[in-house]
Amino acid sequence: MLGPDDDITHFQYSKKNSRERGPAVVGIELRRAEDFAPLVERMKQHNIVYEYLNDKPDLFQFLI
Repeated sequence: MLGPDDDITHFQYSKKNSRERGPAVVGIELRRAEDFAPLVERMKQHNIVYEYLNDKPDLFQFLI
């Protein structure tokens, strides 16, 4: 899913039970900003449900 220069910087399950099917918070670092749109497109093609947290400060503050 990630490009060759991208990296997972944070991974945390948000549920203690059903980790196989439950949500997780995943921090991804991209080397270039223009790599974001292709990443989102690949996730959509694989039916990965996601929520972008960078523009939701009320949720994002709990990760720091």
